[in-house]
Amino acid sequence: MNNMFLLDIFFPRRCLGCGRIGRYFCNNCLKSIKMIGINEEICPVCEKQSIDGRTHPRCRGKYTIDGLTGFFRYDGIVRKAVKTIKYRLVSDLIEEFAGLVPKTSYNLLRENIPIHNSVIIPVPLHNKRFRERGFNQAELLAQQIGLRINIPVRPDILSRVRYTAPQVSMKKRKDRLKNMDDVFAVNKLSIVISQSSIILVDDVFTTGATMRSAANVLKRAGAGFVWGVTMAR
Repeated sequence: MNNMFLLDIFFPRRCLGCGRIGRYFCNNCLKSIKMIGINEEICPVCEKQSIDGRTHPRCRGKYTIDGLTGFFRYDGIVRKAVKTIKYRLVSDLIEEFAGLVPKTSYNLLRENIPIHNSVIIPVPLHNKRFRERGFNQAELLAQQIGLRINIPVRPDILSRVRYTAPQVSMKKRKDRLKNMDDVFAVNKLSIVISQSSIILVDDVFTTGATMRSAANVLKRAGAGFVWGVTMAR
């Protein structure tokens, strides 16, 4: 009898919406989840409407992120899922969460990315927070996305070198932006970066400060293309 089976017996999965035993997202509560529509995609720099989530030409600079795909609206059961993973440390929720994304959405993502020599890079946690949590939710999500679009995941390329207060604890946008200054560094793998198109994965996009900061560091290290992907926005 394996450990996962034992966990299911003693700690059965319950729907995050209604508490029904069996799955984290029961069929009834799934109906409340809102996908981000094609006409709701935003530029990840100015956060105004954008075709396919591409960065507007007027917002584009040498070191800016190239675009953003967000799958779900960050409310209701989706918000609860993100918080359950991060703060209640329920990592086995991630596979089911990633499986909620329709194949058509993954296919659209592939169409936006130059697939040749692509790699997926999860937004890293600082070592201190990783030790506290025991896993990086962005890395586990990246692994699930990588399996579905057949692109390798490289968690060894980007690191978080400065410990910061959680973004959620900051109410003012300017404080969130400042909080992400000089947070990330590339781990001497610039050859891999310069020869690859990068998909940068995180769990949620709020002000976008984390995603833009990480993309900036990757671009300065030689990346020619960086596209952000988040489960929620």
